[in-house]
Amino acid sequence: MGSERNAPELLDACRERMLKEGWDLAVCVTDLPVYRSGQIVVGDADATRKVAGLSLPAWGATQLRSRAREAILQLVEELYARIPELGKDEPPQAGEKNAETLSLTGQRPNRFVKRRRIELVPPFRRAESPDDDMKNMKVEARFAAPKGHGYLRLLPGMVLANRPWKLFPSFRSTLAGALGTGAYALINSNIWKLADLIGAERHVTLMLSAIVAMVVWIIIAHNLWERPNDREAPHWVVLYNAVTALTITTAVLISYVVLFILILLAAMIFVPSGYFQSTLQHPVDLGDYLTLAWMATSLATVAGALGSSLEDERTVREVAYGYRQQQRSKRATEKSENDSAAA
Repeated sequence: MGSERNAPELLDACRERMLKEGWDLAVCVTDLPVYRSGQIVVGDADATRKVAGLSLPAWGATQLRSRAREAILQLVEELYARIPELGKDEPPQAGEKNAETLSLTGQRPNRFVKRRRIELVPPFRRAESPDDDMKNMKVEARFAAPKGHGYLRLLPGMVLANRPWKLFPSFRSTLAGALGTGAYALINSNIWKLADLIGAERHVTLMLSAIVAMVVWIIIAHNLWERPNDREAPHWVVLYNAVTALTITTAVLISYVVLFILILLAAMIFVPSGYFQSTLQHPVDLGDYLTLAWMATSLATVAGALGSSLEDERTVREVAYGYRQQQRSKRATEKSENDSAAA
């Protein structure tokens, strides 16, 4: 399943569950990417085993629920049309045949899920010769992403599977350090003056530096950066590292916005406008409060980066990785530890 060479095959696991439950057919869904024969696979249908598989990350991060529902229905239709006891693939009725919805055989749709009105990436297409490169078997139907463009959907899809918004609510030390630094900035008149004197370019530089520092510090401090090994191809290691960086970056951006709102509200409530004006020696308005909150948030983010090193590594991995990626990372760690013990 996913990128691991020795991991159990998704369709085999799906068939085992189908037999256990006594179902007629089954569709299994995974939050890991599936890569077969040089293609990012979106969906597989195997009538022999009466199962189908769907990889959610390949769909991207938008309209995921509706697209997944439509894809599952199409995979079920692919199975139903090929399993004799369930039904047979009847020829289309007159007037139903057109090049947009039917494959070259005139029997099955060539496109996987209808194309949306605004869609920059080409749609998923049916693979002509779907070989299962892990077990040297064939599946009857496979839908894959167009080469080169598939990663434009895959990266945000994998980030969504990691649920980055769950990261910082679990970071108590990080939040404590950030909020403490933000509160200090609001009572320090020297920071008020500095925020007023430096231009927008320096504020942007400070913000970007704080965000980058936070992302790099979390990844390094908690060993989230993966290294190539003999279990996975190098391009998968690059992909997972890119997803990790994007997940942490998204989480940091979310935390930055939340901190900015909280600090801005605190500044407007607890920093008197008269004293603020006398300190800056010019009339103040909402823009001055926004500038102060901007600088205080950047400083708070730097402090939060230092506080993040106090978090438990297991906690960080649980909130930074999706469930399947956690299992993949756990198996890789156990394999490495066993190899070291054997040596």
